[in-house]
Amino acid sequence: MLIYLLAFFFFLDSVHAVSIYNNTTTSTTSVVDNGPIVVLHGVASSVANMILLAEWLSLSFNRPVFNIEIGNGFRNSFFMPLNTQLNLLCDTIYNNSALLNGFDFIGLSQGGLLARGYLNKCNKFPVRNLITIVSPHGGVIEDMSIDMYTDFSQKHFSISGYWRNPAQLEKYLIKCSYLPFINNEIVHPLSLQYKNRILSLKNFIIIWSPNDDTIYPVESAKFSFFDRDFNVIPLRDTLIYIDDTLGLKKLDNDNRLHIHKTNCTHTQHRDPICFPQLYDILKNYLFT
Repeated sequence: MLIYLLAFFFFLDSVHAVSIYNNTTTSTTSVVDNGPIVVLHGVASSVANMILLAEWLSLSFNRPVFNIEIGNGFRNSFFMPLNTQLNLLCDTIYNNSALLNGFDFIGLSQGGLLARGYLNKCNKFPVRNLITIVSPHGGVIEDMSIDMYTDFSQKHFSISGYWRNPAQLEKYLIKCSYLPFINNEIVHPLSLQYKNRILSLKNFIIIWSPNDDTIYPVESAKFSFFDRDFNVIPLRDTLIYIDDTLGLKKLDNDNRLHIHKTNCTHTQHRDPICFPQLYDILKNYLFT
């Protein structure tokens, strides 16, 4: 898959865009929160792929929805390192005064890692509910023979920022430029800030699917990953949770960490086929 993506993107052009949806019809529920929602696409995607989801969110929850992308969308989502994308994301949000008093942030796949990065590093316009959908919080691995920890890879491919090879965990912690930091897997100058920002959330909602056909392992979407023997470590058995370095255990104890499951494939989460399942989950958070 990686090789095909590399070849594909060399011929791909796209345009920066922000789509805004503002449904003014009466909601199907008596409790309405008119605060904004921001949605952010994943890797190899753009605002165009999120239009149906953004429109559905606005209609279903009677909320203004900002469907945003970083740079030129498709190309930058793959060929720009995540720390650079994160800086652009923060600027994009700060340029939108409608988000000044806070918003709910929904990130799909890689977009969820960037949404969490915004919360941790920026958050001048505060995130209230953070909702990540099939986002690789635990990292991904695709081909063990590919070295994503080289300086070139770290500077040119976004997925290198959350490439987690269970056979090279020490190298991951030293060379991987994004995920070890936002996960507080290593001590860094902003570690305490990152934890406190997570703890500032009203809710952290994690949505994953055992039928995910893109993230490997699928449990990465709920902060799980492989140990050295390729056994999946459940979230509550991870050091991140046990030592509570990121605040997940505290959120969990406060009933503010919520993990939900769908039976959708990876990209179906942005399509109408999955919307009924998403509604049953999101109604608990977007109507309050």
